[in-house]
Amino acid sequence: MKLLSLIVCLLLVFNLNRAHSLAINDGSITLVTSFMTQNHVASAVVYTCLKKADSLQLITVCSTRGLRTQIHMPDSESDMPLLLSTSYYPVAVIVDLECEGSGQLLQMACSQHMFSRLHYWLLVSGEELSSASVLEQLYLPLDSHVTVARVASRYNQTALWDIYHVGVGQSLTVTTTRYWTPGLELPAAPPRTDYGGITIPTVTVLVQGTWENFLDFQYRHINTESKVQYILMGHIATMLNFRMKECLTNTWGYPINGSECFNGAVGLLQCGGCEIGATGLLFKKERLSVIDYAGETITFRGAFMFLKPSLSEVSVIYELPFDTSVWITYSVSVAILTLVLMFTRRVYQHVNPSASSDSQIGWGDSIMDSLAVVCQQDALHNPRNLSSRIVFFFMLILTVFLITSYSATIVSLLQTSSNAINTMQDLMKSPLKLSMIDIFVNETTDPEVAKVFKEKLYTQPFKEAFTTEDVGMEKIRRGLYAYHGLSGAYKIISDTYEDHEKCRFKEVVMFTSLHLCLTARKGSPYIPHVKERTCWLREIGLIDREDKRWFYHKPKCETAGQNFVSVGIQEFYPVLVVLAYGIVGSVGALIIEILFFKRQQINCALDFTNNVTVMHKDGN
Repeated sequence: MKLLSLIVCLLLVFNLNRAHSLAINDGSITLVTSFMTQNHVASAVVYTCLKKADSLQLITVCSTRGLRTQIHMPDSESDMPLLLSTSYYPVAVIVDLECEGSGQLLQMACSQHMFSRLHYWLLVSGEELSSASVLEQLYLPLDSHVTVARVASRYNQTALWDIYHVGVGQSLTVTTTRYWTPGLELPAAPPRTDYGGITIPTVTVLVQGTWENFLDFQYRHINTESKVQYILMGHIATMLNFRMKECLTNTWGYPINGSECFNGAVGLLQCGGCEIGATGLLFKKERLSVIDYAGETITFRGAFMFLKPSLSEVSVIYELPFDTSVWITYSVSVAILTLVLMFTRRVYQHVNPSASSDSQIGWGDSIMDSLAVVCQQDALHNPRNLSSRIVFFFMLILTVFLITSYSATIVSLLQTSSNAINTMQDLMKSPLKLSMIDIFVNETTDPEVAKVFKEKLYTQPFKEAFTTEDVGMEKIRRGLYAYHGLSGAYKIISDTYEDHEKCRFKEVVMFTSLHLCLTARKGSPYIPHVKERTCWLREIGLIDREDKRWFYHKPKCETAGQNFVSVGIQEFYPVLVVLAYGIVGSVGALIIEILFFKRQQINCALDFTNNVTVMHKDGN
């Protein structure tokens, strides 16, 4: 293979001091148009020594085919770097190696990083080649598009080679010779998926544990996200035939003091210390300017975990059984029945004046009798006539049905968990206390996440706000506690939680991005191949296989039955509040009655004194 490359390299040499150009003919024009069409390029810059008539012919032919070309000659005063600059659309660059200054043009393009994915270079040479090669002095990245064409007019055939460097410091790679004849399509370039066993610096995040047991399946719940990403990158390295040189760090990468410089894995990719990332990173806007994302792999499992609180812990269950319309309907019905009850008593008294048992009952007594029925207490004045008894009976039936339904609903609500916490806003408004795994760094620009740190975490002592998964999951079992952990928390739940606790287990995602992505240095030439292989791993199911193999998944609720729930003081507290209000109200009413009675006594005494005084004066 080395001998073949050496022979081909010797064939690629050219003479830079030739003062004439290759002859313009149908074959050379077809070569240029076919090259542009095959690579889907609509515009081209041609560096040539053609005569003006030949240049005009080339422009005309390309224009008729919808291709825009611009001719640049050695003596032209146009700014070549400006012509070749592009950021969004591809540009073809046709260089006639027989022209003077073509070597300087290539060196300029190399120094200004114009051998990029958006530049498609076609270097055209004649039949006579020199022994000096300038191409060996250039760095042609793996993702560059540089094709050398040797036109053999005698045989009406063109030989094509692609040249590139697999990595910095590697020898020039020359593909096998492809031959093209005018009238046929250009032969496709061979794939560049064999890196030849080179070593590429790769960053890996090691948050917990040691590198010695990093891939030990016994500790798969530690650094699980990093392990899966490392294994997936290992599959990609095998397919592309390169070796990984691990660079270890203990954090994923966040801005340093609000600057544009990052630490951790992102920092190593940013400064060029590593070329690709064998660790998963969340998609964040602030990272787009310093790294490239190579494709989604696994789902990020970090979330606030908690046991769904009972309804009594997040709301007053005594307000939940009936809707407001039910209470309004019941109150109106009782009021109407009270009026009817009073009406029947008055009619009966009017019809039978001799029956005076209810003659002294007024509106106050009727209202108190109705309230006694509502509260299922004995009425002070039971009706004696039939019509009043019927009204009283229906009021009692209405109350019995209402109270029975209310009590049954209360019992059901005592055994029901609340589903009110579904978003971060709900979690922030809930009475749950929050904590987080002790490896996160608050460098987010998300206002909702920043609010969590400011209001729920920073207000606590550090060791309570940021703790281990073992401590956090144990506090969850005590209730009214939420802990933000990773997939390792699922193992603790599976090992220690009861089944009824698993049925109450719930999560609320804090981060908007839910997928981890493989990454690479910004502008890395390896990023296209890593993207392709990542997509291929997902399509064949290998990512899903490693996900199921390494991750502990969310435990399932095996039984839907509810465990025994004992009523505590928290559930009984609203009843005690109502009782306290009743006691305070009754005591207040008693005091008012006493004061009113005392005042009446005083008034009576004053009236008696005044009467005695008047009688005494009259006697005199």
